[in-house]
Amino acid sequence: IVFPSIEVLTIGAGGGSLAHIDIAGSLRNGPQSAGADPGPACYRRGGTEPTNTDANLWMGRLGTDLADGEMTLDRASSKAAIESKVAGPLGLDIDAAADSIIKVANANMADAVRLVSIRRGLDPRDFVLIAFGGAGALHGADVAKELNIPTIVVPPSPGVTSALGCLLVDIQHDLSQMFTGSAEDADAEAVEQHFKALELEGRDRLRHEKVAEADGVFERGISMRYQGQWRSLQVKMGTGPHALREAVQLFHEEHEKQYAFRQDETPVEIYQLHLKALGKTPKPSFKPSPVSSKDPGEPLEVREVYFEGKWHSTPVYQRENLPSGAAFIGPAILNQIDATTVIPPGSSAVIDEWFNIRITLSTESGEPALATASNDSTTSAN
Repeated sequence: IVFPSIEVLTIGAGGGSLAHIDIAGSLRNGPQSAGADPGPACYRRGGTEPTNTDANLWMGRLGTDLADGEMTLDRASSKAAIESKVAGPLGLDIDAAADSIIKVANANMADAVRLVSIRRGLDPRDFVLIAFGGAGALHGADVAKELNIPTIVVPPSPGVTSALGCLLVDIQHDLSQMFTGSAEDADAEAVEQHFKALELEGRDRLRHEKVAEADGVFERGISMRYQGQWRSLQVKMGTGPHALREAVQLFHEEHEKQYAFRQDETPVEIYQLHLKALGKTPKPSFKPSPVSSKDPGEPLEVREVYFEGKWHSTPVYQRENLPSGAAFIGPAILNQIDATTVIPPGSSAVIDEWFNIRITLSTESGEPALATASNDSTTSAN
């Protein structure tokens, strides 16, 4: 069965991922997991294996209060698990063992990003890393550093960003129709009739979803391939007498972008017609906040946090109390109920006008490049 879907690449590198020594004596991280029950050793629910959460807790990146104080984590239990399962077998001290656990986890995450970027001809340095999920902001800067991505954006509520998306996403039906043959010899009117039939079905489905006629949007696409290829490539398809010819030209351009070559003289075949039937749902209005102050104010506490072989006195702030424009030079920790954001040494961060955290890694000279917030609403990171 072939149908459109969202591509999601998953790896075993969550907060409950277990650190263990394999049969060759190497440190591994996941895919085995302690889950939520019994959970990491620091939960004191029966777990005895060290996890990423235990390593982050020992290194000071996580505080002992979790979920706004609803849960208290036990640092001594984390230490015992790391020492018995990792530090002892590898002959490391507890600090180096915890750091190694996190570095292996970060390397796993970076490899996953490489799969969807470098191996597809995309340079990660041309992109911004969006760090969300419960632990995305905890590891985001380290993963970005591994990939030479200069900027990380942490949305306002990273732990519930996916849930928010589910609430705001438009209704969508993906329809398709096989239509094989040469693009040069294709009957444009026949193609148009097929699209109209798909649109009719799309309207019926949106009507069944109680979508008003005015809120229905239809986007055409067409899958093509060079003659002799078995894998097709989908591009946008417009309307009008020249739509097919324009789609062929777009196919050449997209093929070059995806696979680093194009063959304009090779005949192009049509493989499949696609229609995306969208039902627009009401969206809340997000307004930028004027940049008020660069001063983050007094931290909640200053605690020792382990970065790159050293303990650093690190200010800890409550994110909800920070004004737009607040700027930091790392190291710093930003707490909130659904996530913890780590800003490592050699980096800077700012709360922008949308209350995203924008983290900028150090420049090639080693100096932290100061992140800035803009009042221009056209530069929204949403």
